[in-house]
Amino acid sequence: MLFEATGRTQIDARGEPVYHAKDRAAYRHVSAHDVGNGLVVLDRPTVGVVMDDVRVDGGYRVIENTGIDRAAARVVGLRVSNVTATNLRRGFARIRYDSRDGIFSDVTASGVLTTGAHDLPCGIAIADDASDFRFERCTMRGFQWKRNDRQYWNGDGFSAERGNRRLLFRSCAAWDNSDGGFDLKASDSMLDDCISGRNARNYRLWSSINASRLTSIEPAKVGGIGDTVHFALMGAKAPGGAPIVIRIAHLVVKSAHGWPIFDVHDGPVRIIIDSHDIQVPAGTPLIRPRGKGSVPGGIKWGGTPPKL
Repeated sequence: MLFEATGRTQIDARGEPVYHAKDRAAYRHVSAHDVGNGLVVLDRPTVGVVMDDVRVDGGYRVIENTGIDRAAARVVGLRVSNVTATNLRRGFARIRYDSRDGIFSDVTASGVLTTGAHDLPCGIAIADDASDFRFERCTMRGFQWKRNDRQYWNGDGFSAERGNRRLLFRSCAAWDNSDGGFDLKASDSMLDDCISGRNARNYRLWSSINASRLTSIEPAKVGGIGDTVHFALMGAKAPGGAPIVIRIAHLVVKSAHGWPIFDVHDGPVRIIIDSHDIQVPAGTPLIRPRGKGSVPGGIKWGGTPPKL
């Protein structure tokens, strides 16, 4: 059965979820205000849900994927396009279970400074065993979590957990988030022409990843005890474990401050960079080992290394 919202539907959600999606439901030309935990709620297994030409101002989360009574709610073939969402307290989307084959394109979402004890904010959060999602021209901005000054202020633009696989981020951007712009643990993933700026850690990478062009602009910490760096690389913790491998075809780094470019934690990391455009102050640390973090043999450059 196809449900389709047509025309320009105007919704004042008053803090409540709105649509509980079924197979092949389509939500087009919708404007909503003050949504609860999901303008579109994916709380049962679904196939082929479409969301296009949607505007949301104010609310908790736009897309929520949590099953009824803790049952699995696998989502296959989700299509989200041409969406603008502002003033979100928690995030734009959460995708869970073994959901797969989704495409998000031309999505722009912004958050507000969140103060709730448990409402960790994140623009797009991928969890559990979700795989084969593509994100194109998506921008996540301002997902921030205000906590005590001696606590860690989380808040990511894009987040993917261990167990996620084959994610593609193409021409995506993360700005002004209180922790990671891209905080990725997923395997077999690709960053293609992405930019991250004014986040505490513009890129936080926990597993091997391939990238075409990656741009990091002036990391900035909103508050809390976390580091301020361009790249935080989380090496393998297991003794004797294989290094994670970070491959970047073209690296762009621009900053007026001398924040470390690669902060390496936990274990060994291999870094391979074919070409670069690095504009930072003299003396900026290229690699900063933390604990057992290391880059055995140093960075492998495809051309002349930068002079910092």
